[in-house]
Amino acid sequence: MTECLAVIPARSGSKGIPRKNMRSVGGKPLLVHAIEAALGAKRVTRVAVSTDDADIAAVATSTGAQVINRPADISGDAATSESAVLHALATLADLEDYHPDLVMLIQCTSPMTLAQDLDAAVQTLEAHNADSCFTAVPFHHFLWNSSSDGTARGINHSGAKRKSSHPRRWRMAPPT
Repeated sequence: MTECLAVIPARSGSKGIPRKNMRSVGGKPLLVHAIEAALGAKRVTRVAVSTDDADIAAVATSTGAQVINRPADISGDAATSESAVLHALATLADLEDYHPDLVMLIQCTSPMTLAQDLDAAVQTLEAHNADSCFTAVPFHHFLWNSSSDGTARGINHSGAKRKSSHPRRWRMAPPT
């Protein structure tokens, strides 16, 4: 069986939503959703949470994940998820001579991720002999931005005529 490590980065210092990884969604912290999905996946063989926070570490451990203590130099606002994954891999290699076949990055901010989604990702990688896989969901919302003159302009659509994903939806007429 393929050795698959799931790494869940969960630093403490979110500026936009303070302590977001510990915020409750559906009755449990975002972090717990990610850990439970990884632990429930048949193709994930090990789950590690990379964190700089004692509370996050305690929740991760109590939920069944291993904790990798992340140093301050890769825990600040400029820290990337990739730096957390690389640090986790280096730590496990140094401490245990552990070298997984696959590494999966799971974000806490995707609480709707299911174990079967993770299994399907591993299966897809193996079936296509691929070296990477990225998951996403369709996004059909309208994005707007302010123009230099203060008016709003559509980013992913025309303000004059919007596409509709539903045939009965109202469509904006072009300006006259």
